[in-house]
Amino acid sequence: MDTDDPLWGALDRVAETPTLLVACAFDGALAPDEGDPAEARAEQVSSEALNVLVALADTTVAVVSDRPRDEVAELMFLSGAKGGLRMVAPEGLDALRDEVGATALVAVGVAVTGTSADVIVGVGEELGAGAPYEVEDVDEVGELLEELAGLRRSP
Repeated sequence: MDTDDPLWGALDRVAETPTLLVACAFDGALAPDEGDPAEARAEQVSSEALNVLVALADTTVAVVSDRPRDEVAELMFLSGAKGGLRMVAPEGLDALRDEVGATALVAVGVAVTGTSADVIVGVGEELGAGAPYEVEDVDEVGELLEELAGLRRSP
């Protein structure tokens, strides 16, 4: 972790929040947004990090997509049996935040208006416009999620 990087510092801060909601766009953040959308698969590193986050207490993971839930579930490598995993359309994110009582949100590739407690991360040029933090591509999303999972599970 680069402690001088503002994004890594923000992740360090948000990892300590009592109730965390992690929301990631499927297309363009978890899976590359190129080629045939029906062939898009979530990157393994991101899926593994999300599985860790799903298993943590007081942590909810949302995969955000306009695609049908069943389709997204087939394209992910997630353990859906755990209670912390949700599939939501972009317009359902605020309601989910209220439902789980999230004290902070980490949103990756999702256009949301956050609070000062939140970490909003854009991905690349298309999904990164206007976000306070930005990563270059799905590989960097994986790194970000791994870092967050490690910070969140540390005592």
